[in-house]
Amino acid sequence: MRKALVLLIIAAFLLGGATFASCETSAASNYKKANALFSSARYKEALPLYESILSSPSEKIPASDVYTRIGDSYYRLGLYQNAIYAYQGAIVNQDRTVQPGTRYWIGFCYFLLRRHDQAASEFLKIPELYPEAGMWVGTAYYWAGRSCEQQGKKELARQYYKKAGGNGKSTQGRFAMKKAEAVRSKERVQGTGYSSQ
Repeated sequence: MRKALVLLIIAAFLLGGATFASCETSAASNYKKANALFSSARYKEALPLYESILSSPSEKIPASDVYTRIGDSYYRLGLYQNAIYAYQGAIVNQDRTVQPGTRYWIGFCYFLLRRHDQAASEFLKIPELYPEAGMWVGTAYYWAGRSCEQQGKKELARQYYKKAGGNGKSTQGRFAMKKAEAVRSKERVQGTGYSSQ
């Protein structure tokens, strides 16, 4: 009786291990296929494969990577709200060094949806939460400026452009500083009632 029980436990363990290995192989295979479809700009076809990986998670494929690919696919399809949801799922378990880029894409999707207040809020999380994030900080301030400008918040936009400009030595910095000056010039012209056109 005891021998039969031991054999039954061993058989269950082996069967479970084979099933787990099969799931791992299936997830890896689907991920590889989905990435190939994504690389071929076949985003709509890649999405179900990526989503199947989330329904049968694999230890070898981080969920944050899959969510990011889902977000990237929706973004390229122009389905920005769906992309936001996917990027928000990605950021939960992402490595901190990757999070500023994901936050940027969330903000940019809000910007494209013309939800400028939410876009600015998301962009401004980058310098607040990740001040060490290098170029993402300047880029975030620039797009926060664009979002504020779209809302008519010219002075706030100018402040963010100046922050994006930093020391003005890089190409991006010089461009942001010019943008800040352009906003200031528009305010002056509008304040006098004259048009610059």
